[in-house]
Amino acid sequence: MSSSLQQHLLVISPDASLKSEVEQALSGKRRQASVVHEAHDLTMTVDLTRDLSPQFVIVDLANDLDQFKSYLREIQAVSPQTLIAGVFHPSILDEDNLGSIFVEGMRAGAQDFLRRPISSKDLGQFLDRPHPAVLQAQSATATTIAFISNKGGVGKSTLAVNAATRLAQKHPGDVLLIDASLQMGVCAPMLNLRPETSLLDAIRERQRLDSTLIRQLATPHTSGLELLAAPPNAVAALEIDDQLMTRVLNLARRTYRYVVIDTFPLFDRIVMSVLDTADLAYIVLDNVVPTVLSIKHLLELLDNLGHPEERRRVVVNRMTTVTGHPTAQDIQMTLDRSIDYVFPYDKQVLTSANLGQPFAMRRSRWSKLDKQLQAMVREIQAHRRRPRGNDVPVETSEKDSLREMIEVPNG
Repeated sequence: MSSSLQQHLLVISPDASLKSEVEQALSGKRRQASVVHEAHDLTMTVDLTRDLSPQFVIVDLANDLDQFKSYLREIQAVSPQTLIAGVFHPSILDEDNLGSIFVEGMRAGAQDFLRRPISSKDLGQFLDRPHPAVLQAQSATATTIAFISNKGGVGKSTLAVNAATRLAQKHPGDVLLIDASLQMGVCAPMLNLRPETSLLDAIRERQRLDSTLIRQLATPHTSGLELLAAPPNAVAALEIDDQLMTRVLNLARRTYRYVVIDTFPLFDRIVMSVLDTADLAYIVLDNVVPTVLSIKHLLELLDNLGHPEERRRVVVNRMTTVTGHPTAQDIQMTLDRSIDYVFPYDKQVLTSANLGQPFAMRRSRWSKLDKQLQAMVREIQAHRRRPRGNDVPVETSEKDSLREMIEVPNG
C-alpha cells in the first residue's frame, strides 16, 4: 500500500457500477486511505488525471481495444508515473483472443488486467506491485517539504521561508516556496517581495499551466529562491480548492528540485492535499501549554488518517526557559514522541521578519539557531537521495546535538 495520506484511484468506464465494484474490492485500511474517482469520457479522464496525478488508473476495456489504447496514451502523456490496469468482463471478450489483447494492451502501457467482478486479492496485488517506471518518475520529482501547525503565531512561516532560502542558496533557481496559507500568506513580505502574480493566477491559468508558465508566475528572490505567493486577499482565495492545489503541487514537483510549502494554521482539505504530496512534514509548535496540547491532538488526528509517522518531524520554535513554560522534556512526554528540532528564541528573528531579510541570509558559526537550520536543510537534502518508501529520520548526532538545545538562554 502507498504510504501516502490518500491513495487516488481513477476508474474510467461508461458503466457507473465499476466505481462501486472497485470500492467494495478495497479492503481494510486501504479502503480508509483511498479515494476513488470516476470518469466517463476522454476529456474528463484527461482533466482528472492532470489534476490528481493519480497513483492508479483502472480503464474499462469494454469491447474496443483501439479506444482503450487511446485512453492509455492520453493518461501517460499527462501523468507518466501513473500505473494503469485494464478491466474486462469475460462475457464480453472472446476468451480465445484474450492473450493477443493483453499483449497489445501491455505494449500500449497497461501494467495489468483485472477480471470482473474484481476481487480484493487481484486489486490488492495490482496496488501493491512495485514498478520501475513509477520509481523512476518519483526520483525525477522534487523533494516536497511542508510546514504545518494548527496554531497560529508559532513561527511556522518564518521557518518555511528560512529553510527555503537556505536551500536556494545551495540550489539557486531550483527551489520553489509555495505560500499555501491562502487567507493570510506572509511569505512575500518576509522576503521583501511584492509579487505581481500569485497562486491564484496559476489556478486561473490551469488549462495551459506547464513548467514554463509556473516559473513565469513565480517571483524570484536574491537568494536564488522562487516564490509562488498566496492570493492577494481572502475572497480571491475561495477560488482554490484541494483538487486545484494538488494539480499545482504536482506540476511544481516536476519543475523544481525542491518544493517548500507554507500552510494556513487550520487542518482543512487544502492542508490534507499538501500533506498527501509532502515527503516531509515539519510540525511546528512553541513551548506554550495550549499549543503543545493542540499539537498532541493534531498528531493523533494524523495517526487516525493514516499519515506515515516516519514522514513527520516535530519542531519546537522560539524555545524559552521562562518559568512556567514546559521544557523540552515536558513536551516530549506530552506528545509521547521525541522532538526533532529546537529553535531557540532570538530577537533577531523578529527583526529579520520585519525587515524582509531572512536570517538564513546571514551565516553565524556560533548561532544555535543557525545550527538547527543547517541541520534541517541537510536532512532535506539527504532525503532527496532516498527513495520515498525508505524514510529514515536523521539521527540526533547529525543535528548538532539536540541536547545542547534543551537548555536555551532567554532571548
